[in-house]
Amino acid sequence: MKKSMMLIISIAAIALMTTNAFSWGHGKGRARMGGDCPRYMDSAWQDLTQDQQAQLKALRQQFIDDTYEQRASMASIRNEMRMMMETSQPDRDRLLDLSAQLADLRKELGEKRIDFQLAAKTIAPELRMAMGFGMGHGGYGRHGGKGGLGFGDCPRLPDTQTPE
Repeated sequence: MKKSMMLIISIAAIALMTTNAFSWGHGKGRARMGGDCPRYMDSAWQDLTQDQQAQLKALRQQFIDDTYEQRASMASIRNEMRMMMETSQPDRDRLLDLSAQLADLRKELGEKRIDFQLAAKTIAPELRMAMGFGMGHGGYGRHGGKGGLGFGDCPRLPDTQTPE
């Protein structure tokens, strides 16, 4: 009796833990520009011409290509800092130096992001360029996390409402 009760409890616990993993749906977190994310298919994006959409996609890809080395350096510095903090006696001066390097890279990346947004605005002025446009999964935008560059679960297109 005790064995069967333990088996039932174990199965129920496994079922409860795995439902969260399966509840995300197919392809969640892998949406890219042109993907099937509902937030991505914003009405303002739909109103753009095919040429504008293609130009924005190319511009975004160019931004990703241009900032690859900075993002890779930032990831390397963060990893080095994390590993150093796990040692029994972290080197404070080295950590401060790495932190300064990281701040410089963030500043450069921020400048390139602004240039990207201004270029995107010339292609499609009707899209409101949010700070998260072009950034995200990877720790750079509002949908930050681990890994590379992207938009998190879905690309985050700006809304079409004008500020009041």
